[in-house]
Amino acid sequence: MRAAWRTVVEGVTGSMAYFADRHWNVVAYNDEFKALFPGGRPPSNIMRWVLLDDQARCGVLMNWAEDWARGACPALRRAVTDRPADPALVDLASDVRRDPLAGPIYLATASSHPLHPDGAVRRVNHAAKGPGWVIASAASPLPEIDAQFVMLQFRPGGIRPRQPPPLTTDTR
Repeated sequence: MRAAWRTVVEGVTGSMAYFADRHWNVVAYNDEFKALFPGGRPPSNIMRWVLLDDQARCGVLMNWAEDWARGACPALRRAVTDRPADPALVDLASDVRRDPLAGPIYLATASSHPLHPDGAVRRVNHAAKGPGWVIASAASPLPEIDAQFVMLQFRPGGIRPRQPPPLTTDTR
């Protein structure tokens, strides 16, 4: 990852932000992202955390099975399909398949198409702010193949916020 991306991620304020490589290793994050996690310690691998960590499944990611795991499993499967010789991805998928909670979801979503996380609205229990929602904005930076820059806007409360409308050309 180019150092400029670390500067971008760490410079984001008002939203959680992180940069993950093609294996979902978190390589940069800002202070707001750090605050999402109990103890202020982000995971080293966001996909492994989402699918296999009990703290994620039972504490932070609300409605884990339906919203979070059903979105993450097809993305992992696609990555393994695209790079079947990548040992890190194959090992992660094997761990997920063997897991008693994530494994059945991984198998049940075999025919699902991976959804890009951009625009996703999902429930969380923020370590510092309590229950609410995150609205994801995600992009793949041009020089970093298969990497993701993700921003998560937190909205407190029990009412699901609207998904933001798509950007359009300014017609002024």
